[in-house]
Amino acid sequence: MPYVLGTYILLVAAGFVFLNLRLTVEWVAIILFVAAVLSGRAMLFLRDWGVFIVVLLAWQLTSPLATRFSFPWHLKELIDADKLLFFGRVPPVWLQQHLYQPGRVRWWDVMAACFYLLHFLAPLAAGFALWMVNRPLFRKYMVTYIVVFLAGFATYVLYPAVPPWMAAQPLVAVGHEYLFPWVAAKQGYPGGLHAAWQHSHVYLPHVQNLFGIIMKNWYNPYNGTIFFGFLHLSYDQVAAVPSEHAAYPLLFFLFLRRQFGKWSYPSLIYIGGLLFAITYLGQHYVIDAIIGFAYAGIGYALVMHAWPAVMRLRESREPEVSPRYLARPELEEA
Repeated sequence: MPYVLGTYILLVAAGFVFLNLRLTVEWVAIILFVAAVLSGRAMLFLRDWGVFIVVLLAWQLTSPLATRFSFPWHLKELIDADKLLFFGRVPPVWLQQHLYQPGRVRWWDVMAACFYLLHFLAPLAAGFALWMVNRPLFRKYMVTYIVVFLAGFATYVLYPAVPPWMAAQPLVAVGHEYLFPWVAAKQGYPGGLHAAWQHSHVYLPHVQNLFGIIMKNWYNPYNGTIFFGFLHLSYDQVAAVPSEHAAYPLLFFLFLRRQFGKWSYPSLIYIGGLLFAITYLGQHYVIDAIIGFAYAGIGYALVMHAWPAVMRLRESREPEVSPRYLARPELEEA
């Protein structure tokens, strides 16, 4: 049965990718629910996964709210951080200059896009594997996932971060934000669109949003998401730090390693491929991924080590009840 379920999930995922359909949270939930039905655990799935799926759907609907607050947007320091890490080079720029060939979709473009498209499926499928063999560990995984998610969302509110593809566009500094000239003009920029273009600046030249370009040249035309478009009205463009694309793969690796030992190590290949993908496609800086890894590691340590240690300490400090009292039923009833 595990091989049947794994094959089913892989084939459905491959179909979505080939047809250029987005594997969104709701579709991943449906795919996994069908797998639960095939395994005879449909009701158990609804009970164990219900809150988890609701939280993820709520994230999709509320993520644009992070931009409604007046915290300053961050751009230059992310570029400087990558330059510091890579001896003056910015990895998204370097990778695109050496690998991207305009007008052609190469195998590494397909690979990068596929890794990027598995953002929701991979961690949820890993959770499904844990759920099938160890439900208590799955519950801890679910709690840790939500902890990392909440920490990330709070960071998106407090620290809006402009991704590389956006920093490569003409941007106008308006107050605490960096806006496209046409957006700034619509918001009443002094002098209108012409003045906004004159005062715009490209902070990271020679980078493109390759994910969008590759999808436009995919094997099939882009079909978006079917049936559930109302759940994807908009998204937070400056939610780059931490990189959730990096955080969740490391998180599920840590839990898979705990359950499956050495059999979990092939997932490190996925983490490496995803790190390449988000950087090459211009979606994230490497520093975004490093911070994402840190969030995953800290979340795992809190749930799996810190909280149990606190509970053990609390239990050790509770006063013991004398055996002579436990032997008197009337005192137990009182």
